[in-house]
Amino acid sequence: MGNMISMNDRNRKFLIFSLQDSLYALNLAEVAEVADLPMMSPIPLAPEYYAGVFSFHGDIVAAMKLSLFLGLTECRQPGKIVVLRQEEASLAFLVDSIIRIVSEDEISFSAPPDSGFSASTLTFFACAAIQLDLKKLICKAESGMQAVNRG
Repeated sequence: MGNMISMNDRNRKFLIFSLQDSLYALNLAEVAEVADLPMMSPIPLAPEYYAGVFSFHGDIVAAMKLSLFLGLTECRQPGKIVVLRQEEASLAFLVDSIIRIVSEDEISFSAPPDSGFSASTLTFFACAAIQLDLKKLICKAESGMQAVNRG
């Protein structure tokens, strides 16, 4: 069984997407779906990095302007939405575009840039993408909403 686990670990895949002029990555196991932008309803009093909520297969999911959350300039016309698996959070990210899916054997890992939400840097085909630390990102997003609820 140990070999099966390590084999699965070696076969991890990562979703590469763009925000502004930078590439970012999420472990594909954390992603439920990539879709076109849905119709959204606003979230009253939410931090400005929340675009709204939408129904995803019967579940209410909050959509986050990931570029704004990460401190980048807001992308005016996001092209896709990346919906996280419900086990992770009822959350989706608005991104500029989807670049590709890469498997772990196509990339090399290195230390992340000095950022609170970076897990590592993935290098593939002479490109580099920042792998986001989803747990840290979700924790910060939830604390932003809790502050609104207490306010």
